[in-house]
Amino acid sequence: MLWLINTPPFGEGLRENMKEKLVFNSEGNDAPENRLMLGGNTTGIANLNSVKYKWASQLYKIMLNNFWIPEKISLVEDRNTIKELTPDELEAFKNTLSFLIALDSMQCANLPRMNAFITAPEVSAIYTIQEFQEMIHSQSYQYMLQELFPSLEREEIYDYWRSNPLLLKRNKMIAEKYQGFINNPTPENFKVAVAADFALEGIYFYNGFNFFYQLASRNKVANVAKMIRLIENDEVTHVSFMNYQVKEIFDLNNAKDHDLLTSTLKEAVEQEIEWGKSIYGDRILGISEKSTEDYLKWLGNQRSKLIGTGVLYKGYNTNPYAYLDGAKRENFFETKVVEYSQSTAVEGWDDFWWKYLYILQVGVLPVVRSNNP
Repeated sequence: MLWLINTPPFGEGLRENMKEKLVFNSEGNDAPENRLMLGGNTTGIANLNSVKYKWASQLYKIMLNNFWIPEKISLVEDRNTIKELTPDELEAFKNTLSFLIALDSMQCANLPRMNAFITAPEVSAIYTIQEFQEMIHSQSYQYMLQELFPSLEREEIYDYWRSNPLLLKRNKMIAEKYQGFINNPTPENFKVAVAADFALEGIYFYNGFNFFYQLASRNKVANVAKMIRLIENDEVTHVSFMNYQVKEIFDLNNAKDHDLLTSTLKEAVEQEIEWGKSIYGDRILGISEKSTEDYLKWLGNQRSKLIGTGVLYKGYNTNPYAYLDGAKRENFFETKVVEYSQSTAVEGWDDFWWKYLYILQVGVLPVVRSNNP
């Protein structure tokens, strides 16, 4: 069975009326034909039976089934293998973890602020479950710190941004775009926040993820890498969500909208390259300054093509870390029985996995055009 996705036209849903939705609005109208993602007249009732944005309901189901608990993954073995890290690997481990902590912390703070303006309950549901998943990720990092580092060192890792100017710069880049919308919630600032969200979800995490996979390929902190892979599985669905939001509120035929998306992606790629060269350089086996740049420009191209803004960097057509994908997929299937066993009673589960694998590969739900309403 294939899913039918009714993709609305670009730009629909964005209105000048950027007021926070009411908790309950007795004069609202949630009929699908009247529903808007932003600026709609919602009742505040989560009517998920009749929806306008069918992609949101389908994506919500995928995200709901992707539930896991960090403490289910034992890090006992990693307490030993972390001692085998070289000094450069250990320092990179701490810096990478500190940055990932900052990213998910910002997401937890920002998502409910944006959700306050979302007037389609099926889209609001995605924001809610994404915020929950980001908190699970924060819990995961805390669990790693608790199991692998002494108490004082944990606090230092949380505060690395205070002493590392580059990390502070990176945190500020996204946070300031989010804060701009929070301080002045206009349609244009919402677009800036969505573009920043797409860059964060689509670019910022993955070079750090690959670092952990490189270590695991040499049997170092392998269970940390398993947890990182579960986080990545979540992040791929977040990329899909941002892709659909971009297509709801941006007009790619408008030069200003097009430039906002491409400039934000490029800024994220360039900052990630600078960061990767700083904390990994040529000091980590399997990672070099060249592979860092090649990978991130390739990834930038993939994300840009996904949203329809074309190639950002000519000549970057190959993923230099593609050899890691086989092990990641193997681990993905290895843990399904344990980690997702409670989801087998959910209606449609038999159809779930091929859709999930598709989203892992492509970053968006499979689309089948139909003339049916």
